[in-house]
Amino acid sequence: MEIFLKSLASAVVTVLILLLAKFSGPKLAGALGGIPIIFAVTYVLVTASNKNFSRDFLVGGIYGAMAGIFFSVVLLLLNAHFIKTHWLNFAAAYLLCFLFALGLVHLTSK
Repeated sequence: MEIFLKSLASAVVTVLILLLAKFSGPKLAGALGGIPIIFAVTYVLVTASNKNFSRDFLVGGIYGAMAGIFFSVVLLLLNAHFIKTHWLNFAAAYLLCFLFALGLVHLTSK
């Protein structure tokens, strides 16, 4: 039940950020969307007793940020070339983003 409530809270926050982006602009929405990430990383680094976990979490967050940038670039490129299939472009970019993040994790794992 806890995972359901956390997922629901995440969905609500995402909706609020998307609404903010629609009415206030993407820069403000992006800035506000990044704030929870900083709080989460700070919380883990300050309160975690297992420092290796904290470090891995931070590195994973950096990989996630890189994958997010990769997603944006790929989606822009796909939409520039294939505008009529924008939903398919989104799905392809999302899959490539996931594979990019997965590749980063596997390439840097010991």
